Amino acid sequence: MTQAERGEGSSCTEVARKNTDQQQSSGPIFLDESCLLYDLDLREETLAAYEEAIQLAPQEAILHLHKGHALEQLGRLSEAQRSYEEARRLGHIG
Repeated sequence: MTQAERGEGSSCTEVARKNTDQQQSSGPIFLDESCLLYDLDLREETLAAYEEAIQLAPQEAILHLHKGHALEQLGRLSEAQRSYEEARRLGHIG
């Protein structure tokens, strides 16, 4: 997720907390670890954390969205596109 997508000066962790406040699903629970890794610029580790979270909660659209962001940051654009499509299929609006 770029700074523009997060909001200028916002960390991924801050955005995850806002999402948690706005949603009643279990998906945002998994965002803290992956967001911390993202904020530390550990891209491969971030992707692995999202993949693990998706194994635990495959129906959480937000996890697929953030996995797409991680893949995009790694330059894996076709895989990112598939993650974004899965997020939309699961109901993510945005």
